[in-house]
Amino acid sequence: LVEQPVEQFYDVDEEYYCEEGFTTARSFGLRGESTGGVTTVLAPKYTEQIQKELELAKAIVDTHRTPEDIEDEQWDTSMVAEYGDEIFGYMRELETRMAPNPRYMEQQQEIQWSMRAVLMDWIIQVHQRFNLLPETLFLTVNYIDRFLSCKIVSLGKLQLVGATAIFVAAKYEEVQCPTISEIIYMVDGGYSADELLKAERFMLSMLQFELGWPGPMSFLRRISKADDYDLETRTLAKYFLEITIMDERFVGCTPSFLAAGAHCMARLMLRKGEWSPAHTFFSNYTYSQLRQLLSAMLECCEDPRKHHAAVFEKYTDKRYKRASTFVAGEMQRGFSLPEA
Repeated sequence: LVEQPVEQFYDVDEEYYCEEGFTTARSFGLRGESTGGVTTVLAPKYTEQIQKELELAKAIVDTHRTPEDIEDEQWDTSMVAEYGDEIFGYMRELETRMAPNPRYMEQQQEIQWSMRAVLMDWIIQVHQRFNLLPETLFLTVNYIDRFLSCKIVSLGKLQLVGATAIFVAAKYEEVQCPTISEIIYMVDGGYSADELLKAERFMLSMLQFELGWPGPMSFLRRISKADDYDLETRTLAKYFLEITIMDERFVGCTPSFLAAGAHCMARLMLRKGEWSPAHTFFSNYTYSQLRQLLSAMLECCEDPRKHHAAVFEKYTDKRYKRASTFVAGEMQRGFSLPEA
């Protein structure tokens, strides 16, 4: 399936810092016009001022919490009020520990970021064909990127990596997952059942059987509490989350950071108001921390059919409130972000 393991892949290169203080990394084989010679690895800044803003947001939310709110939270399964802070604290540890190396493409000998984008386009179509959960999609992407972070893969085996990842992710997340024969059909018979099963065992060993990566959907649900779980906002946020799959700049982003950025962008584009203390509290990110991420997301929407064709087509459907066509219309009307 693959060649020799890559040792100490987190020490491939030193980190760089742009003027805004965001970590950057060298990146080769970039996807056309998407980025320059240095890819920004988007990550939130943490300063004393930001810490004060986070503490203030918590104080404001606690002050305005009524007995009715507390009672409602007891029945809110997505909040798990009694243990919510501990659960999400643990998830933040996991999202960092189980993150891929954002510079893994420097080690790969036959594949480039543009080829990853083609694979992700196919993954999104397969995911939609089987009508799988959103969690399965993001888990698949995490497995692929983590696997490619530690193994050098030939171009001829790249689709096998993707097929194996979605097969494993579906087993982890779904009640009813695709069969081996269905996966083989989706790769047009390019691999046998035996190859797929061998690849599955190998991928599991490379991932050290650590499959419980906390994807962005759990964090998005928590943030949605600040909007009373507004469906319109959440649907649009899912679109913004899925377009990040296609772009190498978001490979190193934690799911909590992406969920906060997607939700914030959805609110801004729907004109639902600014990033309030409640949003800051439930996301654990301030608007100033999200600003650079939002700019990158907005760039992805400038030419959607070129940047994320499969995602754009998927979200033209009425089930998703035609989110992609709405965003395209807003971009044509000159949508811009407010200053931090």
